[in-house]
Amino acid sequence: MTVRYFEDVSVDEELEPHEELPTEDKAIDFFGRNNPMNPAFADAEMGKKQGFGGALVPGVLKMAWITHYVNEWAGHEATVKSVRVAFRRPDVAGKPLVIAGRVVDKRQEEGENIVELECVTLADGQPSVRANVQVAMPSRNA
Repeated sequence: MTVRYFEDVSVDEELEPHEELPTEDKAIDFFGRNNPMNPAFADAEMGKKQGFGGALVPGVLKMAWITHYVNEWAGHEATVKSVRVAFRRPDVAGKPLVIAGRVVDKRQEEGENIVELECVTLADGQPSVRANVQVAMPSRNA
């Protein structure tokens, strides 16, 4: 993993999109095999009975993927400071999700170089999770 510096980041910069394929096994493994959560997270038939068309992808799993996506982009010297998400609609396992992001602000705040990003998960081009992520990044001049 490389180091990305605050000075090298531009507002409106687009992050390279990344694709994830959520599977039933990933959802089950994320929550644990014996977790009494909504059975639609682990069982496609239950998801169909509930009107979703298949097993649901947990929103917190999508949030974890967004956090990892930003962390990979920012580099090993950066620190994710906050993640705020809005869950817009459910996604069904077996359909690819694209994670995309864009830099919306950069500033110095309390001695830190803060970069703010807007990220989204997209299924069939439609957003299911929107996120605002703040990252503290190293300075080239430090």
